[in-house]
Formats: sequence, structure tokens, C-alpha cells
Amino acid sequence: MVVRCSVRRRRAALGLSQGALAERVGVSRQALSAIEAGRQIPSTALALQIARALACSVDDLFQLAGGAELHVRTAGSLARGERVVVGRVGEGLVAHRLADPSRAADAVVLEGGEGGARVELLTDRRALEGRMLVAGCAPLLGVLADRVAHGESSAAWIGASSGEALSLLERGLVHAAGIHWSDDVDAHVLAAREALRGQRVTLVHLARWTQGLVVAPSNPLGIRVGPELARSELRVVRRAEGAAAQRLLEGLCPDMGTAGPVAADHREVARLVRWGVADVGVAIEGAAVAEALSFLPITEERFDLVVPTDRLELPSLGRFIDTLAQPVFRAEANGLPGYDLSSSGELTSVEA
Repeated sequence: MVVRCSVRRRRAALGLSQGALAERVGVSRQALSAIEAGRQIPSTALALQIARALACSVDDLFQLAGGAELHVRTAGSLARGERVVVGRVGEGLVAHRLADPSRAADAVVLEGGEGGARVELLTDRRALEGRMLVAGCAPLLGVLADRVAHGESSAAWIGASSGEALSLLERGLVHAAGIHWSDDVDAHVLAAREALRGQRVTLVHLARWTQGLVVAPSNPLGIRVGPELARSELRVVRRAEGAAAQRLLEGLCPDMGTAGPVAADHREVARLVRWGVADVGVAIEGAAVAEALSFLPITEERFDLVVPTDRLELPSLGRFIDTLAQPVFRAEANGLPGYDLSSSGELTSVEA
């Protein structure tokens, strides 16, 4: 019996040393090293202890090798051993890197390449056929995706900035893309029309939120909204080009240099400020509240999903939209900070 072990990858993602994990579960570092290297299979009790220490399930850490092998399209280059989520978009299967290491993966990469990979399935292939892949930066998409699963329908959230999400949609690598460039729906209509030329598109409104500056509690540095963000002593978190937060930051301070850490999403912006790695960054209010930081509002924005209209007939996408009106989802979403769902579920048609 061949068992694939993901303990080392999960441990590294959480920033734990081998010695620290070994101490938590009560084994020697040498014993843990043998488990991570695949030379030793842990007992059921030890496997449960390791999973508890790493805040995941045993299935996330240990899988029987020998699943079906498939060729999939990818957004970029994936490395051997990476865990991925998989879904069918159009005529082919697409795989995306699993951003949350605590979640169960659909497959593991056997051989990676630019734009494609060979993967080994860790789940029933039938479960992938009805899966919706939605890209965007709103954490609320993850809550929605978790509530979509029903029968053969399911959804997976792919974390991406507004620019990245539209690019993935344009390349046929996701079913829907979330954007938040403006408070004006016409700006989103224009962005959707530009990205998907010649196609009929529908905008699905998810929420409104406020975006602004995230700073340390009580704003001890007296940071203000405006060009003074270019002060040489300030450590400003940046986002990748194409991110709505980066566009807002550059609009506030066109002369800002390129120094400073780069965050992958809103929550990472807030965490970098909380950890003292940076002094300020642009993110949504919910990210600041989640990390107990102060927030200086700048602008209100819409968060809309861009969906090719012909995909609205997909069962998983229909269920995704229907979930927006469900009382259970509304109750959960209303408990999350910073979201206004008063117009959630409204549809706007965009002609080709």
C-alpha cells in the first residue's frame, strides 16, 4: 500500500518547524521526519493528533496513491505535488491551486507545465462535472460556494484580484469573475464588455462595501487619505497590478514608488499591518474589522459577478445565484462585517 503524505506541505504553510510540530504531537523529530518522508505510516491515533495540530482532517494529510490520472488546463505553471481544485469549463477540465491548505483537494499534480498539467484525482470524477469555478477577492464568495453543494452541483472559490478574475474568465478558466472597480454599474458593464467582446454577459450583484486605508489601532502615525501616503518613512502594502485596491492606491498617490510588501488579497493587507510588517494598505472594511485594526474609509464600491449569459443555464451557477436569496445565507452574511446585501441578486444584462 502506497500512502501519499502532505504533512510537510501543510506544516510549512502554517509556518511550523518540524521540531515544533513533533513536540505538539508528542513524538521525536526523527519519527516525524520519517512520516513526512513516507518511510513510516503513523497509527490512527497519531494521524488524528497530527491532523488536530495542523487544523485539518486526516484525509487532507494522508491519501492512498493510485487515483485516475487526467490532463487539465491551468492558469499558470503548477509544481509537482501541489494540491488543486478541479472543475469543467466548456469542453475541458481546469485546475487551480488550492489557496486554503485546510480544505480537501480534488487532485494532486503529478507533472506540471505552463498552461497545463497531469494530475491524479483524489475524488470521484463525476463530482467535478457539475462544479462551478468562481474567481474574485470577496471572502463572501467562499461562504456562498460552501452553501451551493447539492446533488451533483457544487462550487469552488478561486481567490483572485478583479483584474486576475476577468483575465481567467476571458481565457475560459472559470465560470464567473468578481470585480469591484466602481460604485457605478455602468463602469462594470464597460469592463465586462471589454473583457468578453462579442458575448452577451450578465452582471450578478453580490454586495456593496467600503474600501479604504487599513492602519494600526487608533492610527498612531496619524496617517491620512491623500498624497501624503508617499512619505518616505511609511511602509505601504501594495497589491498586484490589476487589483482594484492597487488602482485606488495609485489614484490617491500617483507618485508612490514600488517599495513595500505586496499582498495577495484584502485579508493579507490587514495581516501585514497587524504584524507590523507595514504601516498602511488599501483593503475592504471587513478585513480591517477581522484583524481589529482602524479603518479610514475612501470609497463605496459594488462587487459584481461577470457571467457569460449562456452559462446561467448551468445547474451549479443557477443554484449559486439562488443561494443569494436564501434566509440562511442572508443570516450568515449579515453577521460578517462590512457587507451590504440589500441589492444582492440583482441582474444586469450586457449586450454584445
